[in-house]
Amino acid sequence: MMNNLTAFLTRLQTFNPRLVKQEAPIKADSKEMKSTDAYDITRETHYYDSFSYKSELRVLKDMALIDLLALDKERIGLQLAQLNKLNDRFKELWENYHQHYHDYHKDYKASYPFSIKLDTLFIVHNLQGDNADVVVTAQFVEDLADSIKLRESFLKELIRDVEAVMEKQEPVANESLNSDEEISQPENKSPKQEAPMQVNRYPTFKEGAANQLYNILKPYFIAEDHFKLENLLLNNQTPESPLVFRDNGNKLADAFKQLYDARLIVGCQLIDLEKWIAPKFLYLRNDGEQREFSDGYLNGMISTKSRPCKSPILKIEQQNNDFFILPVSRNKK
Repeated sequence: MMNNLTAFLTRLQTFNPRLVKQEAPIKADSKEMKSTDAYDITRETHYYDSFSYKSELRVLKDMALIDLLALDKERIGLQLAQLNKLNDRFKELWENYHQHYHDYHKDYKASYPFSIKLDTLFIVHNLQGDNADVVVTAQFVEDLADSIKLRESFLKELIRDVEAVMEKQEPVANESLNSDEEISQPENKSPKQEAPMQVNRYPTFKEGAANQLYNILKPYFIAEDHFKLENLLLNNQTPESPLVFRDNGNKLADAFKQLYDARLIVGCQLIDLEKWIAPKFLYLRNDGEQREFSDGYLNGMISTKSRPCKSPILKIEQQNNDFFILPVSRNKK
């Protein structure tokens, strides 16, 4: 029986938005208000008063691993394949999320959950129809991203744990030989070759690009972080704690993506760039709360063919062999 694994995967794939009452304009240009239903999924994030949800996922994940440890290697491999399929569905959801994301405080249509295919990729309770009198607020969309990140992080933890178990179960060379059996070796045996070390690739900026990018990004960080940001971009010196980008995360991701597409960042693949960004930066949500990046969030913005950011912070102009990274006007937070 795999009850714990089943419970964990079911919880990961089940979204439970509540319907709450909210005041909204009767018409878009009206000051007259009415009470209407709105989606809320705050309690399925790890912010505010919803810490129990994160604890619940952690316990379920640990119990799921216990279930998997009881299996033989072949069946663990089959379960791992299923976990990776689920991870791919989260990636698809992120791509849909970025395709339908608004940059500013703006309510979405009631059809938003269907537009991002939340209902077909996962189980969603309390979901109303396209024409329902229900508001999809920017707050809900941001909270939904936080909930997806949390679910995704625990899924990836389980995948890493399972992969570690699989590696430990790899047979050791000559393990089956009798300890008293002599193993003949050629006289001129060359030293045993060790597996090549994994090379961590990181973004390398074309000459002059890092300085120009730093000047663009500097106003989005507090003064105390300017030196750390400069060291990160120019010397790849990782700050002791993540630097807070004081705007929406998709804008920072778009900035790096533009440089990569223009070949002003080289020496790495897009997935390397995503892994480089995630632990080094936080970003501010519309309500001023700090938020973490995640691999899936960045992958949906950088590696997929999502639509361009509606409010980029920079643009790149190239003339012959010269390039210029220019700022785009911004709204301060």
